[in-house]
Amino acid sequence: MGTVEDRDASQREPVSTGRDSVPKGRLTFRTVWGGPFPQAGFIEELARIKQHVRTVDFSYHFDLFLTVGGEITPVPSPSGLRTPRVFLPRRTVTGEIRISNDDVSAASDPIAFLRQTIHAAVADLMSRIAARDTAFDVDAERGKIAFLIDEEATPDADAAPDAATPAAEKTSQ
Repeated sequence: MGTVEDRDASQREPVSTGRDSVPKGRLTFRTVWGGPFPQAGFIEELARIKQHVRTVDFSYHFDLFLTVGGEITPVPSPSGLRTPRVFLPRRTVTGEIRISNDDVSAASDPIAFLRQTIHAAVADLMSRIAARDTAFDVDAERGKIAFLIDEEATPDADAAPDAATPAAEKTSQ
């Protein structure tokens, strides 16, 4: 029949480690505009992107700092990911995405350039996670950001641009 300890142990569910369960992570942006007038449509497009990723669960938390160069804060070329960091125990990834005003000015479609630059940076971060975390499903996670480069998947949602917030109105004045 066994001891009380044996029966209690057999009725227990297996203990799940942090690696077995996948926490819900988010992709968040903190943004700095390098001038009073960012490229036409950037603020609105970034608001749409933020609104879309707000509903997506990632297996890591992506904390990104997006700097769009301009007259006040120029960003040297080339545009792309800087200072990537992966913190496995915290399941957090950080990095800075810098977008050069010169690169945007030379682009035939500045909004597409913004979306492609963000996609390339996040995909790079996902590759870095996959290199260190064998349980990370890089293909599934990349599928969650495919809307950035897939015109068919572009969200139609009306987003309130950052410029519509009270803090942004004060800074623009």
